[in-house]
Amino acid sequence: MGSLMMRELVGMHREFVRCYGPDRDQSPVWMEGEKLKKLMSVLQKITTEDEGNNNLAALVPLYRDDGMDEDESIKFLCSNDDIAEEIERINFICSCITDAINSGGSVLIPIGRLGIILLLLEHMSETLHSSNMKSQVPIFMISDTAEEIITFTNALPEWLCKSRQEKLFSCEPLFGHVELLKEGKLSLFPHLYSKGLLHGPAVHLLHRWRADKRCLLVLEQGVDAELTLKPFMPLAIQVLGCSFLSGIKVGKIDPLMGLLKPKLILFPEGQKSLCPATDKLPWSFLYYSKGKTIEVPNMREEFEVRMTTEVAFGLQPRQLDKTTAVARLKAKLLLSNGQYVLAAAKSELDQSERHLLHRGTVDASRIPSALQEKGIVCSFSAHADYSAPSDRERVISVTSPGEALVKVTSERTTIYCDDEETAERVYDALRSICNGI
Repeated sequence: MGSLMMRELVGMHREFVRCYGPDRDQSPVWMEGEKLKKLMSVLQKITTEDEGNNNLAALVPLYRDDGMDEDESIKFLCSNDDIAEEIERINFICSCITDAINSGGSVLIPIGRLGIILLLLEHMSETLHSSNMKSQVPIFMISDTAEEIITFTNALPEWLCKSRQEKLFSCEPLFGHVELLKEGKLSLFPHLYSKGLLHGPAVHLLHRWRADKRCLLVLEQGVDAELTLKPFMPLAIQVLGCSFLSGIKVGKIDPLMGLLKPKLILFPEGQKSLCPATDKLPWSFLYYSKGKTIEVPNMREEFEVRMTTEVAFGLQPRQLDKTTAVARLKAKLLLSNGQYVLAAAKSELDQSERHLLHRGTVDASRIPSALQEKGIVCSFSAHADYSAPSDRERVISVTSPGEALVKVTSERTTIYCDDEETAERVYDALRSICNGI
């Protein structure tokens, strides 16, 4: 893990130096000059003059160096009202959780979104620490992907904000949940998670706490609380319903798609009316719904496959023309690090079940001599004219050592025979005059 993190840090530093130059106090050279100032004003005008794209201005990163404090929001580009409202909402939830804990109750939060989970863990850690309850309150994160989620948050430092990256460089914990895990205050369980409260162990938790007015249940907006909690009536537990910042507003969808220019968009079936497909749009829509499988077309017409050294050395290619060669290949197709790889198969196939394939046309004029060399007695149809066009079908009747029928065309040669030994001998004869693989 240390080696991985160091490689990531070296790569990040290389990209930083390439873009901004070496460490120094003043602005990078490419950020200086009158042309740049004019360019910045043009970009600012573009992001603010178009009313339809106004809310997307935050997606356009602009450099600004006018003495403004780095922690101060750049209001002419984006507003942090939504983020501030989200943090305020999280703080309110944490205060409700603290009140429930102080009264001796327990708290159940059936929320499955990673961002909300991390926010709650972070703020709850700070809240419990400031109220001197951190050592007394255990926290349980219940999800079948709990360990993977926590590991993922610490494996990609480049997506962190500047303050957390500084913690990384000083070997401090990046998130509050790291300390909780080390101290044993946060426990991860894979098999107790039930978002809907209608099945699984969450039912038992709610049955246990529903009559306790000191306990708290936090539900996310969009969950039908009346219908969900109906099986657990009567309730004394406190229920807090709240909404969290998620996705983008409907009015931003079309401008955003105009910037991204995708080929295909997957959209929820239930919200089809908000973003209907029309012939005027340059992209296509696919609408999905829960529990139904849809076919998503592959946008790539071809893809590259790598070959292991063992497989490559085992090939015996036969040249068809100046640019094309073919070879028989037996391997396993694997997906490794986002790339397709052909690896050697571990076990040999039964030779009796081997598919016999040869590529190329059979020279009909050489068939009689080839069969006779193998001791095969055969006769040809009365109309078998080998000087005739090659697309005409020729029929060969084998009478000894067994009965068989061979049909030869310009596209394929087919052997009809009930006796396996006779078919093998005829096949060997034809293989000797066929340029196959």
